[in-house]
Amino acid sequence: MEISPEQIRAARTLLRLEQAELGKRAGVSVVTVRRLGRERVAPRILAKACAVLEQAGAEFIPDGIHRRRPERPDAATLYEDLRAVSLRSAARMLKQQSKI
Repeated sequence: MEISPEQIRAARTLLRLEQAELGKRAGVSVVTVRRLGRERVAPRILAKACAVLEQAGAEFIPDGIHRRRPERPDAATLYEDLRAVSLRSAARMLKQQSKI
């Protein structure tokens, strides 16, 4: 599928990704990113930019753009993350109490 400059602009807007940030992530200049949104560019540059946008959550569809929903972690992962936060918090509180 051929990606149009309009789709690139729409993807950046949808993801709220500034030109400078897209350029940084894709390893191209801001001037090149501006060109991406106005005209056709070299295929390898377009591929880099599209990869960055897709990694950020954009999905290119025929004649448009779609935002993929982020994957939600399972309950066990959430539990472990919350447990780790609570253990760090408890350790910090104990450390502060020992200084008093």
